[in-house]
Amino acid sequence: MTENKLYEAKKDNLMRMLERSGADHVPTMLASSCAQIAWAGKKVADVIGDPQEYAKAMTDVLKVMWADANTFSGTLFTPAIDTYIYPVQNKFGPDGITPEHLQLPMMKDDEYDLLIRDPPSLITEVLLPRKYPILFEDREYAKEALRKIAWDKAYSMAILFSAVEKMLEEEYGVVNMVTFAGVFSNPCDTIFDYYRGFSGTLTDLRRHTAEFKAACETLWHTQNLPALQRTPAKFPYACHMTHIAPYMSPKQFNEIYWPYEKQWIDHASEHGTKVWIMMEGKWQKVWENFKDVARDTCILHVDDDDIVDAKKDIGDCQILEGGLRTGSVRMDDFATIRKELIRVLDACVPGEGFLFCTDKAWIAPGDVNQNLIDAYNFVHEYAIK
Repeated sequence: MTENKLYEAKKDNLMRMLERSGADHVPTMLASSCAQIAWAGKKVADVIGDPQEYAKAMTDVLKVMWADANTFSGTLFTPAIDTYIYPVQNKFGPDGITPEHLQLPMMKDDEYDLLIRDPPSLITEVLLPRKYPILFEDREYAKEALRKIAWDKAYSMAILFSAVEKMLEEEYGVVNMVTFAGVFSNPCDTIFDYYRGFSGTLTDLRRHTAEFKAACETLWHTQNLPALQRTPAKFPYACHMTHIAPYMSPKQFNEIYWPYEKQWIDHASEHGTKVWIMMEGKWQKVWENFKDVARDTCILHVDDDDIVDAKKDIGDCQILEGGLRTGSVRMDDFATIRKELIRVLDACVPGEGFLFCTDKAWIAPGDVNQNLIDAYNFVHEYAIK
């Protein structure tokens, strides 16, 4: 079978699973940062300067491991990012593989008025001067630093992602199912990620509820609604990496978070396409909401919840993805893993609408190991129709 025929066969099987129309086997999904590079015996800095060498290191494990499709494989920045400007929220750790996220909230709880009234002014007149005063003191430094940051982002998200996706498709027939070109951010997540951070946002939800809601409305109208005027692509699917949702009470989620999420999902449904949602953390207390949107519009990546529970509760109305604990891959013997895989597959495969994946992305050395390889190969063989 040639690579092109292999790709077409994998894509056809994937679509039949998503349509619940008789897939031949359970599609196995990639979800990774750079752990494959460690498996190949390298660090990110060793290969990131050459897109082809980088793509090869990111995909070499597929010579011995079966995979059908890709949710994401890559990094959003290079190891040089923290040499361009400091401090940065995202960088690589000392091992040269693991991405680290640092909470660096810049906005104070008494600055909601300006966020509600004029978000760009808050950023340019208050937050950036506070965090990076040197940008406003040295114009030549600012121009050079911003040029390098923009290039780093473009290089990572355009050139490197494209190189990996091309090699996945041409060498291994792996289908790229998700696109970051259609990424969505719920306004609650935007405040959580970029303005107030973890502790600030969770405090504001209780002490500044009205201001938080008003700020979400401003961000929705200035950032999200303009994007929703565009027709979403049929395939690959738009995505949302959720963050704050598992830390909200069901009341907060239903009143503040879900209305925005539902509008985005409905927009995709109206145009005959799907969305991929990373349900980070635990969602069981609120996942009944997904019964209120069109059937099989969402591909829900299950993280800390038991995917068998998700199958029982919402598996008939939305597509589920997951099934393998990354912690188990690192800590358990394969006999234990195999027993758990059989439990998951026997529960989740009937009725279709199920994609196999790890619960979390492969981000650190050791996340890609022989257990992971054996698990993916076992699922492919066990779940063949």
